[in-house]
Amino acid sequence: MELLRGLSSPLALLLVLALNGCQSSPRDRGKPKDPAGATSPKRPVIGFGLILETDPGVTYKAYQPLMDHLTAQAPFLFQIRLGRTSDDLLRSVEERMAELAPLSAVTYLEAHRQFGAVPLVKPLNRVGEALSQAVFFTREDSRLDFIEELKGGRLALGSHHSALSNLVPRHELLRAGVQPDELATIEHMSSDEEVVAAVLEGRFDAGAAEDVVARAAEGVRIFHTSEPIPSAPLVIRDDLPQWVAQAIRDALLKLDVSDSAKREAWAEEIRYGFRPAKDSDYEPVRKMVKAVVGQCADSCHSSVELPHMADTSGQ
Repeated sequence: MELLRGLSSPLALLLVLALNGCQSSPRDRGKPKDPAGATSPKRPVIGFGLILETDPGVTYKAYQPLMDHLTAQAPFLFQIRLGRTSDDLLRSVEERMAELAPLSAVTYLEAHRQFGAVPLVKPLNRVGEALSQAVFFTREDSRLDFIEELKGGRLALGSHHSALSNLVPRHELLRAGVQPDELATIEHMSSDEEVVAAVLEGRFDAGAAEDVVARAAEGVRIFHTSEPIPSAPLVIRDDLPQWVAQAIRDALLKLDVSDSAKREAWAEEIRYGFRPAKDSDYEPVRKMVKAVVGQCADSCHSSVELPHMADTSGQ
């Protein structure tokens, strides 16, 4: 029962009941066949945290199939928990309102430092790789061809919490020798889709966003692609019982990229399946944070806003 300390009380209670019911003999201990019964209305509930970026109907339509898959494959009932912002999502995991949540690589590092969150799996892209990339893009009629030509220009970035539309683009500017104060302006939008819209409206000369968002947009031209980073993980708390985490991981790993055509209605981020993830996968992102925070300490006129992220080791 020591493993159950720290869980939300409803989940903890149900898991206690489940474990008691499944440990009728010593050799069965720690290997529950079905903690609450496959059809029991008292199955332990696992909250899946999400940010509400559009209307609830669209969000539920895109993610409920994954909840149904997990509920069918694991001995729990999975339910969506919605928040408005990245801070809401982080808080829902910290306060145990959601046991599982997709976090950006940057938000994951903060969650790991703050309360010991760990990555469970990382999603695959359409070619079966657990990688993501950021791109810089402009309008089709723009003369911009190279990232160095952004000097003196107006750049739109995504959320301060985003790896692919804030941290990685800033790191790419650093690699290209473009200092933040050499741009006329850097402004943040609340989502990658808003970045695309702002560039198309002519409010900015260029924008940076996750590649899948930019490539799906009409009227934009990509002129720079970043090096890949590990895809944004699905995160759990490190005090979740190991057998619970393993059951969830096993269910997620059953989604095969070769069957992704059958999941066309699913959200792009979960459609292609998953691979196991570990904290060390995100060491390259930690190094980016340290490089960007150090660069911005004296020169950023538009704050990178990665508080406490210079030390993301959790030590």
